[in-house]
Amino acid sequence: MVADAADQGVRRLRMVEEQLAGRGLRDEDVLAAMRSVPRDLFVPGSAEVDAYADTPLPIGLGQTISQPYMVALMTSLLKVDVRSRVLEVGSGSGYQTAVLAEVAGEVFAIERLAPLAERARATLARLGYPNVRLAIGDGARGWHEQAPFSGILVAAAADEVPPELLGQLADGGRLVVPVGRGRHEQVLTIVERVGEAFHESHDTRCRFVPLVRDASPDERRKAAMRGSSAAEDWSPPGGEDARGDSAYPGEVAGMKSVDVRVSGAVQGVYYRASARREGALRGLRGWVRNQSDGSVALRLQGDAGAVDSMLDWCRVGPPSARVSRLTVADAPADETLHDFEVR
Repeated sequence: MVADAADQGVRRLRMVEEQLAGRGLRDEDVLAAMRSVPRDLFVPGSAEVDAYADTPLPIGLGQTISQPYMVALMTSLLKVDVRSRVLEVGSGSGYQTAVLAEVAGEVFAIERLAPLAERARATLARLGYPNVRLAIGDGARGWHEQAPFSGILVAAAADEVPPELLGQLADGGRLVVPVGRGRHEQVLTIVERVGEAFHESHDTRCRFVPLVRDASPDERRKAAMRGSSAAEDWSPPGGEDARGDSAYPGEVAGMKSVDVRVSGAVQGVYYRASARREGALRGLRGWVRNQSDGSVALRLQGDAGAVDSMLDWCRVGPPSARVSRLTVADAPADETLHDFEVR
């Protein structure tokens, strides 16, 4: 039987006292955030009864919500406050995002799995966090347009500290990331930037799902030139209709141009404005417009990985949309397109 809100609130306070303060965590801002954020809203209904247990929990698609102590510890290690701009890589269902939003001024979160990202968006909107921006994409590459960040938190394990993220760290900023090749070899790693130097230290051993990184256009081109299996095996998240190299001769390798039609409850729900923002975020060229039959049409043109990421977003759309069907067709490149616009 799922506990009611009052009961969950009692469990949340007990969790903070026993699992966090009781284990030596003394950061009062973080403890206050952990008392405030209802973890039970960020887990599937079947897991609500265990929402405040001292353990990670599955949230679907092979992902987990981190153990409360680890969420609190990583947030504390960032050493951010209301003046800070923070990047979170791997937002999952949004729990760590909400905790960061309680202590930082602005939070920019990236999640590569569209269903999880949209679930997180809906929950964060329900709880009222105006200082959060969440995008769907490859978080290992960071968010160049919003850099630099005074804190970067990576909620997945990397084989090494991602160099792209180091480049987006502000002077005096901190990056907190699990590093290690196997689940039993991971160590929570802290990198602090001082001028052009990076000072690395380590905290505790940990266990996270691996940080998944999409192949870059250059990596895919090199793999294709070598004729390696890497080019054949690489596939973006999104399924078969999001794959397929362009059949149009003369198109630049690694680039993609598609026409998209989105059906369902997709007009009057800010689908076009949201699509324009998401397309621009990914550096795409193209347009979005409403159709007379109630659908939304898009032209997406740009890096193949970015197009595939945008297709993932289109399958869900903004929180109020209800997408019932998505059709995708290859299209010839249009050299007159220079940005992403609403038509």
